[in-house]
Amino acid sequence: MGAGTGYPSETKGCVMKKEINYLTFIVAGIRNKPGRNLATVFCFAFIAANIFSGQYLIAGAMGSVNQGITRMGADYIVAPVQYSVFLRGSGPENTFAIVTAFPSVWRVNNNIMDTLGKVQGVSGMSPQLYVSTLNLPALSSSPVDVFGIDPTTDFTIQPWLRQPLKHPLDPGEIIVGHQINGEISSKIQVSNHAYTIAGRLDPTQSAVDNTVFLRLDDAYTLAATEGIIHPSAPHISPGDINAVLVRIVPGENPDTVGASIRRSFPRTQITVIGRHFTLDPVSQDIEGLPFLLNSISVIIVVAAFPLIALIAAMVAHERQREIGLLKSMGAKRNVIFSLVIAESLFLAAIGGIVGVVVSLITFNILNTQGILNSVLQVSFRMPTMAETGLMAGVALIVVIAIGSIASLYPAYRSSRMNPYDAIRGEE
Repeated sequence: MGAGTGYPSETKGCVMKKEINYLTFIVAGIRNKPGRNLATVFCFAFIAANIFSGQYLIAGAMGSVNQGITRMGADYIVAPVQYSVFLRGSGPENTFAIVTAFPSVWRVNNNIMDTLGKVQGVSGMSPQLYVSTLNLPALSSSPVDVFGIDPTTDFTIQPWLRQPLKHPLDPGEIIVGHQINGEISSKIQVSNHAYTIAGRLDPTQSAVDNTVFLRLDDAYTLAATEGIIHPSAPHISPGDINAVLVRIVPGENPDTVGASIRRSFPRTQITVIGRHFTLDPVSQDIEGLPFLLNSISVIIVVAAFPLIALIAAMVAHERQREIGLLKSMGAKRNVIFSLVIAESLFLAAIGGIVGVVVSLITFNILNTQGILNSVLQVSFRMPTMAETGLMAGVALIVVIAIGSIASLYPAYRSSRMNPYDAIRGEE
């Protein structure tokens, strides 16, 4: 019996030198009609490229918006009432992202967080302590701000990391701004204290680029070192902080939450400064992108399905003589059915792979040239390898499913052919 086909490989006592199997049948068909099969592969490639491209654009654009939202900083900053003096006339509402507190010598005790935590609409809060501004030529040609943060509650600094931390910030480890010298895992010296750089931030185009961030306990230890705090500045005691950065529950009215925070403290004790901008308009603009791209994909799939089915029917018709010969040699209906389906799946898989690879190469070129950013009107974030692999898998599964479904009727019809009629059909 021939391998894989279920029909004899011997006739009149003579053994056929070449086994007839599924692959032999498929390859022979492709060689006999290269033009037709190239057109079929192109159709599958076009469908796969469209599906993959739509998902890739959605993932990249939405990833950029989500990253932008996480980097917007705090919704409010709660600080000593004297803090408003350092806003340089900005007023109670800021048009910049609240990433760090402004360097000041005015401080409050971190027990204000107990009161903040009870305010309805507050979803997160993180304290910050400004230690000092130091001249450290080995680290930067500009003065370096030193801040203490709580890495377990921080939500404004770590989203700016170029690469996520390998582990939570340990004692003796620091995060540095973009302009600070030093490589990841390298040691730096501040006064008599040695620290290891655990992470580096992306450029922020602000004072954060020349800032060093320590754990709060390390910040208190450094502040107690002679020469760190200016002699005229108040002493820093454990528990002192300059501000609490507050994040509100999504969907809550910022003005309402801000008013609740203000009512929770005496007016002479704290000031509440809010961020007066949002990425909501960008988010709303891009929310329609997935629907648009998915709709286009569905339209193309629906339009291409009859074409694929027609091509599959033409293939079966053109090969009915071969099918008749196979059936006359003893091939069963299920074998003929499987052969037609297998050829369609083979072409679909090739077309799907070609479509995905070409799309991925095109996206990389467009992203390198900055074309994607200008077309989408947002910063395009290239999806990760895992995300790309998942999208490629979905595109391949869809085109293979289309190929198999479109060839079901031609395969069924071919398996029901009478061998004599099939052989005489082309005469």
